[in-house]
Amino acid sequence: MIALRRRSFVLPRPGARALWIVGALLVVAACGGGDQRTQPQAGNSTDAGGTLRIPLINDPILDPVVAPDIGSVMVNKVLFPGLVRPDEALRPIPDLALSWTTSDDGLRTTFKLRPGVTWHDGTPFTAADVKFTFDQILDLKSGSRLRSDFAAVDGVDVDDSLTVTFRLKAPFAPFLTLLGYNAGILPKHLLQGAPLADATDFNRKHPVGTGPFMVQDVSPGASITLVRNPRYYGTPPRLDRIVFKVVPDVNAQVAQLRAGELDLITIEPANLASVQGVPGVEVQQVPVVQHYYVGLNVARAHFRSPAVRRALAMAINREAIIKGVLRGYGDPAVGTIPVALRDFVADSLLPIPYNPDSALAMLAAAGWRRGADGVLRNAAGAPFRFELLLDKGNPTREQTALAIQQDLRKLGVDASLRTMEFAALVRDRILPGNFDAVLTWWTTPPDPDQYAFYHTGQDNNNVHWSNPVADSLLALGRATRDLPRRQATYRAFQALELEDPPVIVLFFPREIQAVSSRLQGLPLLGIRDALRHSERFAMRAP
Repeated sequence: MIALRRRSFVLPRPGARALWIVGALLVVAACGGGDQRTQPQAGNSTDAGGTLRIPLINDPILDPVVAPDIGSVMVNKVLFPGLVRPDEALRPIPDLALSWTTSDDGLRTTFKLRPGVTWHDGTPFTAADVKFTFDQILDLKSGSRLRSDFAAVDGVDVDDSLTVTFRLKAPFAPFLTLLGYNAGILPKHLLQGAPLADATDFNRKHPVGTGPFMVQDVSPGASITLVRNPRYYGTPPRLDRIVFKVVPDVNAQVAQLRAGELDLITIEPANLASVQGVPGVEVQQVPVVQHYYVGLNVARAHFRSPAVRRALAMAINREAIIKGVLRGYGDPAVGTIPVALRDFVADSLLPIPYNPDSALAMLAAAGWRRGADGVLRNAAGAPFRFELLLDKGNPTREQTALAIQQDLRKLGVDASLRTMEFAALVRDRILPGNFDAVLTWWTTPPDPDQYAFYHTGQDNNNVHWSNPVADSLLALGRATRDLPRRQATYRAFQALELEDPPVIVLFFPREIQAVSSRLQGLPLLGIRDALRHSERFAMRAP
């Protein structure tokens, strides 16, 4: 029989965990964390050794500043620690920084760095590395994917070799949360003097971080092997190595888990039956700050009208997708702020309803009418037709895309589906904005701030949505440290999203992890955040 870990398939009481998490984040952001000296937690036993095998869906870029994709993020979480990292309640705790203080006006935060830290090559880690990293993040020419996250940062000053001060343009409530999310620190001594994107050897084969594991071998298209870092500054890593295997197809990942060739995977609801009855497999469910959506490129004429985007949302039976495709392992969406951040969700608002008749009426008012052949056409007689992109190998997204296609076909809309390898989809289509529509997802920091994703002109606003009222609300929300005011601001943002949807949010998923029972020390976090604690992991002997 399948073994279920405690709390498997159980979500926390709505609002309780989110209230505590967000309240803690705001207190830390407002007060600067005071004198924070929490040490990283060790695992539950003293044994060490073994190899942990985890799948990736693409070859990683081994640089947290420029990497745009989930495969890269997962490896970089292990190689490149940040100043802080999330604990098991997603609160920021010290990592490369020992402590921090924030000025009364919220415009300066000073970090005391951990002494004795070295890079994987033995070079001492200093405040100069922190300044270098954030200078790259803020540089328009660097190709950084984190610039939008830290747009509030005016500059970074080195006070001494182990002290660094961030100057902010305005108070920035999510600052500490974002520092612990994807902002790993880079080595100045290896990367200064040339564009980060040109550091091919570093980015693809020989990265140097300060994390608990370091790269031993890279086999493009196959795997990347990390080994224990003997110089690691925290609790000594318990594993001998971590192998990230490139396995783009979720079904192939499940097959390899069953065969004992992988140890930790995230699965789709459709895969649950495949792991039932497998000896030595445990399943757990954890909440994640994530939203799945159809991004409609507002630069395309078809999608410029808010009424058209709202009508298309009304034409998609999202409740049926949650029940049928997700097997109930998802939550309906009002706007883009996930239910995991319960205190910022506007309970008084209802999701855009499934109502094809109203959708037809709205489209007719926008100039799209259904002819005798059942096809929607504009005044010039052109059919409502577009291409919907998605990545290969994920049954949830593939089945969801088919359901969307069928729902839109009933309305008279022709949505053709095209699947692509994930890395190519991101690199060639999403990032340059070369698409009509795309079915994808955002995993966002554990904070309601979505400035980087939906404010006009930001790097991650791939759908080119622009709304001046939303811009004002998003700017106000990230500058406000008072909890009731932040709540009111983001609830107003959600109300606006109902009338002018930036994307069609399909559902808020729950991360289902299938885990080898030999794996110890895995915190109950989404896999991305759990990897920030990889020194705690160990594999019991068979």
